[in-house]
Amino acid sequence: MVFCFIFYKKLKTKPLRLFFIYTITIVFSLFLLSYLRSKAFTSELPYIIFFRIFQIFEFTIIALFIHSLLVSKKLKKIILFSIIPFALFSILMFWIRPKQYIDSIPAIVEALLLIIFFIFYFYEKIKTVYQYPLTQTISFWISVAFFMYFTGNFFFFIFIDTDAQGKFPKEYFVVYAFFTLIKNIILCLALFAKEPTQESQELQIPDDLNLDDFLPENHKPES
Repeated sequence: MVFCFIFYKKLKTKPLRLFFIYTITIVFSLFLLSYLRSKAFTSELPYIIFFRIFQIFEFTIIALFIHSLLVSKKLKKIILFSIIPFALFSILMFWIRPKQYIDSIPAIVEALLLIIFFIFYFYEKIKTVYQYPLTQTISFWISVAFFMYFTGNFFFFIFIDTDAQGKFPKEYFVVYAFFTLIKNIILCLALFAKEPTQESQELQIPDDLNLDDFLPENHKPES
């Protein structure tokens, strides 16, 4: 959050503004969670509602972040149309499993969808030639940080639901804390990169391009 305010002048593009909203949401959520804990509720329902709302908002912001980075209209539509179904699915799971403080099923679905969306993003960038190194952009490293976080914790979200009594091995939380720390470090360091305001003169490589046509022997002068 502090780094976002320090480097706020760099956050001019739509993806970076969405990332700024994400960081503000994280900070606000931490304050709200501290407030809820200070009230010492006897019921876990306020905490469950809090985490379900945060999960929906987190998925929405990150999905819109990827949506703003993509060029393909088909991929953008897929991501955009996934937000409402995921929100409805999370609400449905709230009614089906209302006593689950950490509900792994929405977390698994969220992680799986975002991993697929980031693969879409990386695949599209591989097919595109830029005038600048992609690894020097802020949005690329933000994507790498989120991708590592969700892929690293994907099996954590699966295993936390294996014990109905909620007695999870400490190793699970060590893994979660490790990938969360890595994500936060990369996000902070990403802000030291430079984000171009316009991705000009991009060259899309056609899917049906046959490189053999460019071999010298295929271009012999006519006699």
